[in-house]
Amino acid sequence: MADTDREDQTEAPSARRLESAREEGQVAISRELQSLTALGCGVSAMMLAGPGETIRFVGRMRHLMEATAEIDLSAGGLAVVQDMALSGVRLAAPPILAAALGLVAVTLLQTGFLLRMAGLMPQFGRLNPAKGLKRIVGGDNLVETLKALVKLSAFVLAMRQLLVGLWPVFVGSIAWDAATLANRTAALVLHAILLLLAVQAGIAVLDVAWVRYRHLGKLKMSRQELRDEHRDSEGDPHVKGRIRQLRRQRARKRMMSAVPAATVVITNPTHYAVALAYENGGKGAPRIVAKGVDELAARIRALAIDSKVPLVANPPLARALYAVPLDQEIPREHFQVVAGIIAYVWRLQRPPPGPPPIR
Repeated sequence: MADTDREDQTEAPSARRLESAREEGQVAISRELQSLTALGCGVSAMMLAGPGETIRFVGRMRHLMEATAEIDLSAGGLAVVQDMALSGVRLAAPPILAAALGLVAVTLLQTGFLLRMAGLMPQFGRLNPAKGLKRIVGGDNLVETLKALVKLSAFVLAMRQLLVGLWPVFVGSIAWDAATLANRTAALVLHAILLLLAVQAGIAVLDVAWVRYRHLGKLKMSRQELRDEHRDSEGDPHVKGRIRQLRRQRARKRMMSAVPAATVVITNPTHYAVALAYENGGKGAPRIVAKGVDELAARIRALAIDSKVPLVANPPLARALYAVPLDQEIPREHFQVVAGIIAYVWRLQRPPPGPPPIR
């Protein structure tokens, strides 16, 4: 069943899936990149701070060895040993501290500065022998074993090539003096370290690509999972459609309730109907309170007739006003035409002139 599920997971993980995995601590971390950074930072610190401390350490060590028989630990000679130990700490501290800081920095960069305290809690499920055996013989551990063998082979080949090229130098070192021997030895050590860093850098580049590929592969989703996630995040399309339908019905009901109070309804006269409201002496331009086409336009016209709201046929104006959003004032270019229609409607609504009725 699990294999079937994995076969169905052919789609790239969504942003939501990646973020959820990150919150759970599932991030792509390359251990080879961590090793490269720690080694590089440690070597850099040793090259910067090491020479001076090395000379002082060697001097104190020579002094200690030369005066070993004369040191009386019971008479304060212990200070010499303590000074020697402190010198060793000062020699080792910079590369160790630099390697630790580099390791922390590269880890935070790979995780996007993710700090998850739950990852520090003990997981007693890992003590299960069956699960432990499964992890040992699992595909990931086989890949890690293969990577370790390839890494070891690369280092062995690199060092072999280095030693083959340096063998003539070793043979000729018999005739060197102490200063030359020390300088040449330091240069050889530096050459070896740089070669190891170069090999580790190549391995780290490949490992970063593999770790990210493997991480995305584990988070792949099936099409059904994508659809479920989209429905959860965006809402069920059927429910959303029903909500939109109810909103349209409520909006239409509010619009139709405004028709009886309209000043005039501009018609096509069969396809369009636009109801305008304007108060005599009011501020602003006439406002569109209802509009519709075909069946809705027929309902607006019927309601206007029942409410004794005048209908005025003007097809070009009706089509132009229909494009204006509901509950908005009419555009300036239609002021003159609409003003004439409203004035005409008001004249029709005035009582006819004549003598007052006889009582």
